[in-house]
Amino acid sequence: MNRALLPILTVALAMGLLPASHLRAQEDTQFFPVSEIQPGLKGIGKTIFQGDTIEDFQVEFLGVLKNALTAKHDLIIARLSGGPLEKTGVIAGMSGSPVYVDGKLVGAVAISFPFSKEPLAGITPIADMVQVMPSPPTVASAANPAASLRIAPIPGSSAIGRFIPDENNPLERWLNVLDPGDREGDFTGLRLPLRSGGFPSEVLRDHAPIFRRLGLEPMQGAVLSGGEDRPSGKSDLLPGSMISLLLVRGDLNLNVDCTVTYRRGDDLFACGHRFIMAGPTKIPFASSRVITAVPSLASSFKLDAPGPLAGVITQDRFGAIYGVVGEKTSQIPVHVRLQSGLNRTEEYNLEIVQDPFLSPLLLNIALISTLSATERAIGPATLELKGKIRLAGNDPVEIEDIISGDVNTPNSAALTFAAPFAILMGTSFPDLQVEGVDISVAASTEKRVATIEQVWSSQSEVAPGDKIEVTALLRTPSGETIVHKLPVQIPESVRDRSLSLVVGGGAAINALQARFSPLNATPRNLQQLVEALNKMRRNNCLYGLLLAPQRSLVMQGDEYPSPPPSLLQTFLADPAVSSSVTFSGTSVVGDFENKPVPMNIRGQKTLLLKVAQTGE
Repeated sequence: MNRALLPILTVALAMGLLPASHLRAQEDTQFFPVSEIQPGLKGIGKTIFQGDTIEDFQVEFLGVLKNALTAKHDLIIARLSGGPLEKTGVIAGMSGSPVYVDGKLVGAVAISFPFSKEPLAGITPIADMVQVMPSPPTVASAANPAASLRIAPIPGSSAIGRFIPDENNPLERWLNVLDPGDREGDFTGLRLPLRSGGFPSEVLRDHAPIFRRLGLEPMQGAVLSGGEDRPSGKSDLLPGSMISLLLVRGDLNLNVDCTVTYRRGDDLFACGHRFIMAGPTKIPFASSRVITAVPSLASSFKLDAPGPLAGVITQDRFGAIYGVVGEKTSQIPVHVRLQSGLNRTEEYNLEIVQDPFLSPLLLNIALISTLSATERAIGPATLELKGKIRLAGNDPVEIEDIISGDVNTPNSAALTFAAPFAILMGTSFPDLQVEGVDISVAASTEKRVATIEQVWSSQSEVAPGDKIEVTALLRTPSGETIVHKLPVQIPESVRDRSLSLVVGGGAAINALQARFSPLNATPRNLQQLVEALNKMRRNNCLYGLLLAPQRSLVMQGDEYPSPPPSLLQTFLADPAVSSSVTFSGTSVVGDFENKPVPMNIRGQKTLLLKVAQTGE
C-alpha cells in the first residue's frame, strides 16, 4: 500500500468509527442505583452551555426524597456547580441533563427550587425514565368526545343534524382544563423553554398563563430557525445534547427545548419529566445548537436554534419523553391567504404537529398571529372567512362565516376555525387523517352588522304542507334597512292548533335550541360528524326554527314527543330511569335557513302561526 495514503485512511477510519464507538458506549452504560446515593457523594453532569460542545458540571448529592413527586417516584436532591451555574442557577433547558457517578448513569436534572440562592436541583432516577418506553409499542388512542357532542337531529329525518356549540364544545372544555391558576409548590419541574418566531409578543403574552400551566415558559426575543430538510447524522445526539420539539414550522415557528439524558441505539430518553403528559404522541424533534445561557433573576434560560430534523417523540410520560432517532412523521400543513384591510394580499404557509390536544391550540394561536399582524384589534372591523379542513378519503369540513365587531375580531375569527378542528382532532375515528387546512380571509375596516327589527309572513293562517315566505327587516348601525326572505314549509304531520316560528341569526337560534332540544345524537362514523359540522349555523345566514307546543321528554338522547300516559308512568315508576328524563313543553318540527349574505346577522323575532286543520 502507498505509505502516503496511510494517514488519510487512518483519519477516515477514525472518523467512521468514532460515532459507532460513541453509540456502543451509550448502549454499555450502567445505571447507578438510587439505594446507593449518600449525602456528600460526588458526581458529574453533562450539558451544553454554548455552541455544540457538551461540557461537564459538578454534582454533590444531598439525599433522596422517597415518593416525593408521586407514588413510587423518588427524587434525588443535589447541588450543582461549574460552568455558568454560579451566576445562573439551574437553567431552563437543562431538563434531561444526565448525571453520572463513576461513569454510571444516575438520572436527569429535572426539578428546580424557585427563588433558591443556590443551584439546587432534583434529579429523576434513570430507572423511572426508561419505564416510559412501551413494550410492545402502542398506538395513540384519543378519547372520543362524540358521545357528548351536542347535535340536534333534523325534524322528520333520521340523518344527523346540526352541531350546536355550547359549554360542552370540546374547545371550551380544552380551555377550561387549562386553568391559568398557579399551582406550584416548594419545588417544580423545570419549565421547558418555548421558543417562538413570527408570533406577536402580545399574542404570546395573552396565552402565557396557558403555556405556563402546561409547564412551558415562553421566551421573548429568543433566536429561532426552522428545521432543515437535510438528514441529521444519528451520532449527533449524545447525552447532554439539546433537542427541540417542533410544534409549528414555516412562516411561524414554535418549539420546545430540553436535553438528551440517555440513548440506546435509536431509542432516546430526554427531559427527565413530562412535556404535557400527552402519553402516546407523534412530535418531530431536531438537534439544537445553544447560542448562550442567559442569567435571569426570574428563570435563567438557554438561547438556542434548532437545526436538522432528527426523529420523533412517541411517548410523553411522567418521568421522561421517549423518541426514536431517524423516525419520521407527518405534520398538518396550514395555508392562510389574507386580503388585508390595507388592500394587500399576504400568504402564510406553516405546519403544525398532529396531536388531539395541541393541534387546535396551535391553529388558534397561529391564526390570531397572522391576522393580528395586519388587522386591527380595536375599532370597527369585519373578517369574511372561507376555508376547509381537508380529510383523506372523506368530504372536507367547509367553513364560511363573517365576524364583525369592535373588539378582538381576529380572536373570534380564529375560534371559528379552531372549534370544528378541535372536534375532529378529539375523535378516535380510525379513518381520520387531516391532510391540511386551507383558510381565506378578506378584511375590511368597517362594521357589517345587521339586527333583526321586524318579521312577517305571507300568511298568518297555515295548513299542514303549506309553503310560506317569511320576510325579515334588518337594520344596520348606520340606519340602512335590509330585507331578507326565508322560505318555510309547514310539515304534513303537524297536529297542533298553533305554531311558533323563531327567526334569527345563527348565534341567537343556537342559544334558543340548546335550551330545550335533545342535543345528544352521536355520529356513528366520521362522515356523519363531517355532515354535522358542515351544518353548523353561521353568523351570515338567516334561520328559522319552527316550534310546536308538544309536551315531550328526552331520555338518553332520544326524544319522545307527546308520549302516551302509559309510557310516561312506565318511565316515572323506576327512579333510576326517571332521574335521566328531561321534560320539555316544546318540540322542534322545522329548521330552515336562507343563503349566506355579506353581513353578521344578530337578534331574533318570533311569529305566531295559526294552523287550520284539514276538513275544518
